[in-house]
Amino acid sequence: MVDIAAGLSLAAQAIGIVKDLREIDKGLGSAEYKARMADLYSALADVKMALADAQDEMKSKDQLIAELRDNFQKKGDLVEYHGFKYEKFEDESPKGIPFCPRCEQNLGRYYRLARREGARGDMKCPECKVDYRHIAEFSWEQGR
Repeated sequence: MVDIAAGLSLAAQAIGIVKDLREIDKGLGSAEYKARMADLYSALADVKMALADAQDEMKSKDQLIAELRDNFQKKGDLVEYHGFKYEKFEDESPKGIPFCPRCEQNLGRYYRLARREGARGDMKCPECKVDYRHIAEFSWEQGR
């Protein structure tokens, strides 16, 4: 992936070619002129691709920043119970299914655990695939 500095360097190179074209003596052959024009088109194509890559990279970073902000805000909306983070009721008691502590610690992301079939209280993270045994799940009635 080409970065912004490389894109600017390519643009400067294209501008240099344009200046060279202005200075070409009219007495020179059209072959040299055509060769320089081909160089210019190539340089401009490289600039266009570099700027498109830079735009994609900036979008990606903007999405990551938004995700990190959301996760930071979400952290304040959670309550911890026996090492697991849960959403919380108004009275600050845990609510629902917990989030994976491993993914929170390692990735800074919140993935809700999923119930494992046939195993009451056992859950698994859909992201990192870690199994957790005997996890408390809080329903509305338990939270009151």
